[in-house]
Amino acid sequence: MPITTAIFDMDGLLIDSEPLWHEAFLEALSEWNITMSEAEYATSVGLRTREFLQHWLPVFGLDLKLVPAVDAEITRLVKEKIKTRGQLLPGVPETLDKVRSRGLRVGLASSSPISVINTTLDRAGLQGVFEHVASAEDLPFAKPHPQVYLDCAGALGAVQVECLCFEDSFNGLIAAKAARMRCVIVPAPHVFADARWGAADIILPSLEQFTDEVLDSLLQRR
Repeated sequence: MPITTAIFDMDGLLIDSEPLWHEAFLEALSEWNITMSEAEYATSVGLRTREFLQHWLPVFGLDLKLVPAVDAEITRLVKEKIKTRGQLLPGVPETLDKVRSRGLRVGLASSSPISVINTTLDRAGLQGVFEHVASAEDLPFAKPHPQVYLDCAGALGAVQVECLCFEDSFNGLIAAKAARMRCVIVPAPHVFADARWGAADIILPSLEQFTDEVLDSLLQRR
């Protein structure tokens, strides 16, 4: 079926916020002297904060009863950081223009809370750009579960096989492919060589490389 809809992830794809989430996590847990390497952090990118904490707190010997309070503190910290330091990633405006110029409907599907989504869109000057914004905040499951992508497609009136997703994380890639959508993956440089990205339809080092020729090749696939 032809592609009619483009659905974008947010953190790490539209805005360089993953380092800010990492910082917020470490600051929220600083009283327990928790450290986490960039490689460790990368294994959980794309998860909601509560699933992230449910995985990592036991690893650090901390009680899961801390999850709600630490989750709230991380969300507070990351919004502050995005407001002052969030930067739109290269190629984002041009990519949005390309897909819209081809008549594709445009949505956003993120694991982040809606308050973080709005903070990010305000900072990036992208409020009103997306025809529908879907958050997994209150869903039973978030990425790598496909529900947030399915919800976004449904709200845009699209069948999932008509959708092209843009992601930066492996959990997001799994979610997109589980939803039976095509996926452009733009991994962080330090994980770009990971063989797991082979599940994507195309791998790019930056959205700056999302050319008209790349879009044509995706639109022509059946």
